Amino acid sequence: MTGKITLIGAGPGDVELLTVKALRKIREADVVVYDRLINPELLHECHENCEKIDVGKQPNYHPVPQAKIEELLVTKAQQGKQVVRLKSGDPYVFGRGGEEGTKLKKQHIPFEVIPGITSAIGGLTYAGIPITHREYASSFHVITGHLKSEEQALDWQTLAKLEGTLVFLMGMAELATITDKLVHFGKKPTTPVAIIEWASRKKQRTSVGTLATIYEIALAAQMEPPSLIVVGGVVALREQLNFFEEKPLFGKTIALPDTQTKNMYHRLIDLGAEVIEFPPVSFNWLSKPDRLPNAADNLVFMDPHSVESFAAYLVKAKKDWRYFSQSHILSIGPQTESTLNKLGLLPDSTYRTLADFWSISKNQDACNLYIGETQGIQEIQQRVKGEKRQRFWVTHEELAAKIPISSITTADYIYLPSSKSAALFLEGLTVEAQQVLKNKKIIVMGELTGNRLTSRQIPVIQPAEPTYESAIETILQEELHEKSDHRC
Repeated sequence: MTGKITLIGAGPGDVELLTVKALRKIREADVVVYDRLINPELLHECHENCEKIDVGKQPNYHPVPQAKIEELLVTKAQQGKQVVRLKSGDPYVFGRGGEEGTKLKKQHIPFEVIPGITSAIGGLTYAGIPITHREYASSFHVITGHLKSEEQALDWQTLAKLEGTLVFLMGMAELATITDKLVHFGKKPTTPVAIIEWASRKKQRTSVGTLATIYEIALAAQMEPPSLIVVGGVVALREQLNFFEEKPLFGKTIALPDTQTKNMYHRLIDLGAEVIEFPPVSFNWLSKPDRLPNAADNLVFMDPHSVESFAAYLVKAKKDWRYFSQSHILSIGPQTESTLNKLGLLPDSTYRTLADFWSISKNQDACNLYIGETQGIQEIQQRVKGEKRQRFWVTHEELAAKIPISSITTADYIYLPSSKSAALFLEGLTVEAQQVLKNKKIIVMGELTGNRLTSRQIPVIQPAEPTYESAIETILQEELHEKSDHRC
């Protein structure tokens, strides 16, 4: 049975500019064939067995020719695969999606196209430049910066007369030609021009000048591809509309564990940071004894996965929560509480961390049944050694994923919200990556989490409170100190 191809536009670079439909298709794909300019964070959305193929092209260097890419798509589809062709921007805006679609049609391969936000619009927006404006431009024109042959040279005379905004994609190598030709054929030398490098990414830079000056300005700033060239009066609005580059964490990269809720992830992105998620851990669900444990004063759930596993085992044992009707239900962490809520259970108490539970819990003689994964249970067993009324139920073990060293070297900050996440983080690192850690700012939640690293002589920064808000405030304060030191 023949598979299906989906041509997807990933947008200019910000991962959250991907459409909902595109995200679903990426998650369903058996194969993802992707370009150089897509944000690599998108590949984390692929399922575990998805085949990821890099066919990225660089200026003047095409390791996989276009014809080979098209053959690859056909071959994978003929194998019955669900294939995603993932491109930056939009597939049909100088993305060669039309050529690939035509090839697939000729081979009778079913395909569909999911549009993306073209950098010609989204990239300008992130630089504070609207592509149209009632007072400056009532039209816009998107132009390729290079063509197949000299016979297809641009009609400079017509372009120079256009009143709307001109946006040149892939044109940095021809910047001098573009500016010279437009002036030669009548465009005023004082016409505003902007160049936007790595639009919507943490590396975004914007240089502003005029047709007469922008080449020298770009040369001095060492502006390089991928860059957009914008010509027109709308460039003047950048001073008023530049929102992205003025965010407090713009230009910073923060690495953190993959989570389901994405609370910290979204808060950091909204502050302008580029966020790298470590590859997700895998789970090994452990078999259970033949009978349930005796009731306890408190059922202490350590994490969301333990709630799900324990609930499933109750059903398997032909029991429900009434079996523990005399027990209090306690949760460690808001995500654990949320998972209990989805099962119709309201915890008697929720603690942000295990340390909070131990410091706040007054009844030290209570019989606690701790329900959690292997490492967390082992940590508790060491803490309560000798206390006879403490019992344990291990639901699963979490297996660390290998963390690319690039995630560490490119990060300005690393955020670890729990002792367990710190242990898995260290387990997933190479020896080389662990050495790099000593020069990184590592934000940890709680003393237990910090101890995981300081015991290895890796310095950490601990916020005043074990909360998201306190961790973010700590990062913002670190940035203020850094900027202050640079001014001095």
